[in-house]
Amino acid sequence: MKKIFILIILLSSSIVFGQKEPKTKIIEFYPAFRFGFQVPIHSGNNFFAKDINSGFGFHSTLSLVKIYNFKLGLGYEFQNLKVDNSNAIGNFDFINSNTYQYILEYAFPLNAKFELNPTISYGTCQFNYKENYGGSILAKQDLEEIRFGSYINYSLNKTFAGYAGLHFSHFYNSNLVASPENKDYFGKGNKFVISLGILIH
Repeated sequence: MKKIFILIILLSSSIVFGQKEPKTKIIEFYPAFRFGFQVPIHSGNNFFAKDINSGFGFHSTLSLVKIYNFKLGLGYEFQNLKVDNSNAIGNFDFINSNTYQYILEYAFPLNAKFELNPTISYGTCQFNYKENYGGSILAKQDLEEIRFGSYINYSLNKTFAGYAGLHFSHFYNSNLVASPENKDYFGKGNKFVISLGILIH
């Protein structure tokens, strides 16, 4: 009986230690594309909050690589801004903004349908100042941007998901040559960005 008991223990041990644990992929190809519309809400005592009016813009992001639950991606945004107070900056009525971003995103599943995607990004913004909507560019300003916030996704099926986003952005022009007062007023600002769109993955 004792020999049988020892034999069972040895066989059980060999089965347990002989099993291979499934390997977890560290890096995997995981393409995901977002496209949606957004509304920026500027705040603070600056030109962007006091003297311009922001309408709807659009944005898109593309990520190809997933490292654990982190995704690295690129983003692009276009925004049209209307100058309400042209006396503040000169003979400009419209501003087109193009933003290019490097994005780090984390996937945090909440349940079978909802997933939270906190993000942090660094980007460059080019502001093109125009006399009218379809006119030529009369002046440019380049700014840098740091943004953080989150998307929340709702899965529609295996391929598509709808999402909403809320992000905070701080943007600034560290190379602006102006008096300290004008540099603060015209060279930096803050905004909240509300977005809605479709995620394809």
